Amino acid sequence: MKKTLMLLVVLLVFPHALFAAESVFVQSVKAKIMGEPNFKSKELGVAQKGDKLAVTEKGDGWVKVTAGSVSGWVNKLTVGDAPPMDKVSIITADSANLEGKSRKRASAMTSAAAARGLSDTERKRLTDEGKANYRDLVEMEKIAATIGDREIGSFADEGGVQ
Repeated sequence: MKKTLMLLVVLLVFPHALFAAESVFVQSVKAKIMGEPNFKSKELGVAQKGDKLAVTEKGDGWVKVTAGSVSGWVNKLTVGDAPPMDKVSIITADSANLEGKSRKRASAMTSAAAARGLSDTERKRLTDEGKANYRDLVEMEKIAATIGDREIGSFADEGGVQ
């Protein structure tokens, strides 16, 4: 009974204790804390990735925060509700073990298609339908790899390219 009565008194005297202060975490490398909710205002400080900032007000695209003794606005795109995730590596073996179990390098065709986000099946289908020509693309990439800086400079000079 005494505990219940004490809890009731505390909640009546300190109603804000019911709600934890809202906070955000810096998700980008840094978040500029501005004096006003716009990028042209004076920069008051900088919060680093992972810093926890107390939210005092929300605006259109901006959040007013307090970080230590600095109070100002940060862009919503630089903060989130949860702490940023750490980099996670799924490779746990040492490099000696990996070398024996993995391919040394992919073929030029596979590399070119992978860079474009296409599987072998998709690449074949698009080529057969006449929508793409990956064989010629690979040939062009081979030719481009043989052109040096001197040749590029000479070509630019002859064409009047600045």
